[in-house]
Amino acid sequence: MDCGDVTVPPKDILPYFEKIGFDPKRLTYVMITHPDADHCGGVYAVRDAAPQAKFVCGTLDKEQIETPEGLADIRGRAHWYWHGLGMDDAKREAFIQNCGGHGKRLQIAHTFDGGEKLKIGSRDIEIMHVPGHSQGHLAVYLPWENAAIIGDAVHGTANRFLDGKAAFACTYMWIDAYLGSIERLLAMKLDRLYSCHWPNCDVRTAVDAFLKESQAYALKAERVILEIVRAAGPEGMTLKDVCLRAKPGLGDWPPEKDTETRSMACGHLQRLVDWALLRRDEGRPTRYFAEREWTGLR
Repeated sequence: MDCGDVTVPPKDILPYFEKIGFDPKRLTYVMITHPDADHCGGVYAVRDAAPQAKFVCGTLDKEQIETPEGLADIRGRAHWYWHGLGMDDAKREAFIQNCGGHGKRLQIAHTFDGGEKLKIGSRDIEIMHVPGHSQGHLAVYLPWENAAIIGDAVHGTANRFLDGKAAFACTYMWIDAYLGSIERLLAMKLDRLYSCHWPNCDVRTAVDAFLKESQAYALKAERVILEIVRAAGPEGMTLKDVCLRAKPGLGDWPPEKDTETRSMACGHLQRLVDWALLRRDEGRPTRYFAEREWTGLR
């Protein structure tokens, strides 16, 4: 599951295979949970070491994973055109080079929508669709352990350093899907939960606590963002304004990471627009305004 960024296969994955006496040419499947450079930037190095392996990902993430340009332009520049946040042209070029370079294309053998099974030895693992951080995000369920490996599907209250301090904001993007994924995981009554950037949960009480904390944080974040836009009055706010002004109510990550809040904040702003609590203009950067009164959906 996942390949890390471009530095990870030669530095970590392949040396570990050698250490345990595993030939990469025995790999059957390589699953990419979602399109972020720290999860799929190393796909070409793994492909070179294991050309027989079948690469799989979520259906809705395929276009972003199969080329460095797709990853840069769809994922990396999601907030560039309308909000001026994210990678400019120079950073886009560096990003593409760090994800394999121009012209590369990964052959995706299968895409999954959840509910499929893969055989690992004599056992079946179950594929889960847990969107929110990305639209096609995948996880796997291990029935014999009553455990799920969820990648970046659920974010707690921040992305954190190993010492527990906040590194930057949560980066879920699609709020309804994110909350739905949390609800689904809660309903599974898992005994173990493993993710990529948060502590492992090895007992059910820890699993439930992490999931409920994540759920509560997302609902709180939306309230904070709504009140910040309401307080701005007729002037409204840009996405960057929201990232900066809502921070005291959202977390305590380093100031240089404040605009990393854009994914989460934009998702909440979009949902508030859909609910007719906010409206937005068509300018660049887009500005958001609180509706004076709720008049229903149209």
